[in-house]
Amino acid sequence: MFRPAIQRIEVLVAMAVVSLIIFYAASSATVHTREPAYDTKIAAAQRMTQAMQVLKESRMQEAIFMDDINDPNETALIGRQFTYITTDEGDLDAKISILDPNVAAMIVDYLTQAGVSRGDTIAVTLTGSMPGGNLAVVCALEEMGAIPIILASVGASQWGANIEDFTWLDMEKILVDAGVISFRTRAASLGGGSDIGRRLSPRGRELIHEAIDRNGIELIASENLADAVQRRLNLFSRHLDLKNYKAFINVGGGAAVLGDAATVRLIPPGLTTRMQFESMRNGGVMAKFGREGVPIIHVLNIKSMFSQFDYPYAATPSPELGIGTFYSSERYNLWTTSLALFILLSMVIGVGLNSKRKIKHHLEKYEPDSYV
Repeated sequence: MFRPAIQRIEVLVAMAVVSLIIFYAASSATVHTREPAYDTKIAAAQRMTQAMQVLKESRMQEAIFMDDINDPNETALIGRQFTYITTDEGDLDAKISILDPNVAAMIVDYLTQAGVSRGDTIAVTLTGSMPGGNLAVVCALEEMGAIPIILASVGASQWGANIEDFTWLDMEKILVDAGVISFRTRAASLGGGSDIGRRLSPRGRELIHEAIDRNGIELIASENLADAVQRRLNLFSRHLDLKNYKAFINVGGGAAVLGDAATVRLIPPGLTTRMQFESMRNGGVMAKFGREGVPIIHVLNIKSMFSQFDYPYAATPSPELGIGTFYSSERYNLWTTSLALFILLSMVIGVGLNSKRKIKHHLEKYEPDSYV
């Protein structure tokens, strides 16, 4: 009984085996491709490593006890659960996760995607809640050569920079004095509820005032949340028209920056370049920059932010420097894949044409109804 090659079991099995071999060879031939700004990312991560070491040594010189249970990576930068300047509950895993030098490279990746280059002016808002995020941002900006205009709030959530004599402003001064960074916060507020220190005791507010004074920072003294938002916008506008900032970076959940609770849920972590901000009239400083068309980089909800890069969350120890898809990505080799496709197509077309030729020959030589 006549059967064309394309219907013969041995031919189909041979084609399947060849296909599997070619697929395995092509899928195994991958190459690591460096992402844009690779060298800057490495340098930013190295700078953050240096910054963390300087701050750790500063604490060790004062014989500060390091809690290796709540600070498993022994950074000496995890705060306490309760202090006078603690404003809110905090996620310890998030604080551990972001105290990772590779996060500085992650921030460089966002800034690069936003089109930031050397000499660009960036609006930055920081809180005391996430010193790791603050370090990542300032180290990334330093390496990129951008010009940051920084406004901060001093109060901090649990496990953040909530130690009264070691606030974010104190950390920042130590880093400037050590030559790790070259810029400082322009003005700072109390933070907490409505950005006026609500939920803090009178003693807590007093200690934050002392921290602002001893670091020589201008005080943002607001009467209520709306006033806090406007004062920040005025301070940013003092340096540059809002729409002319190249990017806006926020770290933490500052009330004046985020506005109402609905805005907190709407704005995703990471980079946002296109989003409808017009409806966020109660969205605070961030929404105002968004309405001006400025790219937003939002460092909050760290677990979700890390998942964008498939990066390990709350890792102990932290991944080695240079690990992460924001440094390099694994891709299939174009030439190998093209060759595999060519071979497979040639095999299928070849068997098909051969079968067509034999079927035609068979039909010419025998009666059509003899074909099965």
